[in-house]
Amino acid sequence: MNYHVIFSMLVCITAISAFINDRYFKLPKTIALTIISVSISIIITQLAKVSPNVIYPIHKLLSSVNFRNTVLDVMLGYLLFAGSLHINSVELKKNFLVIIYLASVGVITSTVLTGVILWHITKFIHFNLSFADCLIFGAIISPTDPIAVMSIFRNAKNIPKQIKAKITGEALFNDAVSILLLTILIRVFYTDGPNSFLVSHITFTLVQDIIGGIAWGGFVGYVSSFFLSRTDDNEAIILLTVAAASAGYIISGYLHVSGPITMVVAGLLIGEYSKKQRFSSKTSYSLNQFWELIDGILNAFLFVLIGLELLTIDITFSTIVIGFIGLFIIFISRFISILIPSSIRLIYKTNNNKPNWKENFLLCWGGIRGAISIALALATPNLPTYLIAITYLVVIFSILIQGSTLKIIINKFYSKTS
Repeated sequence: MNYHVIFSMLVCITAISAFINDRYFKLPKTIALTIISVSISIIITQLAKVSPNVIYPIHKLLSSVNFRNTVLDVMLGYLLFAGSLHINSVELKKNFLVIIYLASVGVITSTVLTGVILWHITKFIHFNLSFADCLIFGAIISPTDPIAVMSIFRNAKNIPKQIKAKITGEALFNDAVSILLLTILIRVFYTDGPNSFLVSHITFTLVQDIIGGIAWGGFVGYVSSFFLSRTDDNEAIILLTVAAASAGYIISGYLHVSGPITMVVAGLLIGEYSKKQRFSSKTSYSLNQFWELIDGILNAFLFVLIGLELLTIDITFSTIVIGFIGLFIIFISRFISILIPSSIRLIYKTNNNKPNWKENFLLCWGGIRGAISIALALATPNLPTYLIAITYLVVIFSILIQGSTLKIIINKFYSKTS
């Protein structure tokens, strides 16, 4: 496989797509790049059938990209680090308990509800999905995607800070819980059976994954900040932060702690040091400029990759129908998981002590799914191919439908919010 050729083709597709959108469509980049890359995938697939000698090599080359490894092992760490640098840490601290609930109990509740509802619906329409398949699908699709959420929320001007902090904060921290939950369900239903592990082992793994990730991320962030506060050389600043993002993420795997949490904590810590002016103004400027650029470029690549992944997935009419239904199922499941604590005034307190329906709806609609769910589906052993296709379609529908309407809903609800 010629990785240089693949990279060059991805750069060309991304560059042309970005230009077309900027010149003609004027859509949010996330939406535009997904639409254009999906369209390219459909065109290449159809042309490969008509003229296989010419088009099939291109089809084969683009479809040879390992989406799971590219996203989970390479891009995720840098994207989470870059996104965390610019998070409002003050609002994050204010809403910490809510974020923890949404990223843990909320994900588990949504997983179970999604699995149960999907199982009953597929039984009713005579689509062959087992209860185990439905639960595992629920675990794959329930976590909101930090990359998609931060990308779409970046230009949301009217949304209140506390709601933005809750949605983005949840997306940053829910990966560890969702991956562990998926691992448990896989071991129960797809491998050794329900007696193959103990509750104590699960608890230890969860604590090691999360607490270890926080501790290691804190160490990476503190050490990096120590050096950053003592230099204003542009090259040194960039190299130090790239080293923190790359080595910190890789070493977390050897330490058996959460890589995503490591990057989030390290990014938050360095970002907070920068905001508190513990770095020189030149250091803070260079840091922000470089990582904003990296964030934008990697986001563009990622959403093009999501569209091109269609080349490797077998889409049928049945999976399209289930995928569309699945989007509404996860919306209902997420809404219920949010409504329960809201009803007992855990999430919101209003003057009349009633749930705030606007904020609850926005919390639900803003929970966009993305590349993480596709990567988890591709990484799940023995997962039926139609479940991978359904996961992919739910992600595409989520990005296009939720992502394209989110700004409209925010403006409708909070048109007078500055």
